Amino acid sequence: MLKIKKIVSGILNENCYIIYDSDSLQALIVDPGEDGIKIIREIKKHNLKPELLVNTHGHYDHILSDDQIRLEFKISLAIHEYDAEMLVNIYKNGSGIFSSPKTIKDPEILLKNNSTLKLSFTDPKIIHTPGHTKGSICLLFDSFLITGDTLFSGTIGRTDLEGGNFEEIMKSITELKKLDSCLTIYPGHGCCTTLANEIRHNPYLK
Repeated sequence: MLKIKKIVSGILNENCYIIYDSDSLQALIVDPGEDGIKIIREIKKHNLKPELLVNTHGHYDHILSDDQIRLEFKISLAIHEYDAEMLVNIYKNGSGIFSSPKTIKDPEILLKNNSTLKLSFTDPKIIHTPGHTKGSICLLFDSFLITGDTLFSGTIGRTDLEGGNFEEIMKSITELKKLDSCLTIYPGHGCCTTLANEIRHNPYLK
């Protein structure tokens, strides 16, 4: 059975998610953000066994502890091919403007739209959702969707940063509306919601 842990990371309260199997304890880490030590402690506390690290996009508040996590658990990093350059460019990832300049080593895995993550315990679908960045993705599981900074409770991601485009994010939102409305939404910041609730109340989904 899949379970999910949320760890709020950094001054921007970014949501790191650890998705794991309750029997095998194999795990997937999504967007570790700034607080690598906090995340490592949580994983070790519950004896989880990470298999892979994924970034939903390349902004600094989601990626700063990528290398620390990779080194600690000897796992690979996956990000959409369009955002890979953001990891190594302090101006594109925003750390050179908003935070301490930071680059991340090149990812081992480049993701594409409609590809699948082949993990031992689950196989989420990659949905390319450009707009917040060129390579923003959502991760679709059977009963929930991790949306990064594409879709939040009550709003959508900003489009005024590197790679942002309002028309593109609205196209992405239109595609997300076609998914099962019963899906629980786990966004990159803030509280979880459901797709049905967002279709009803989020002005960008009307």
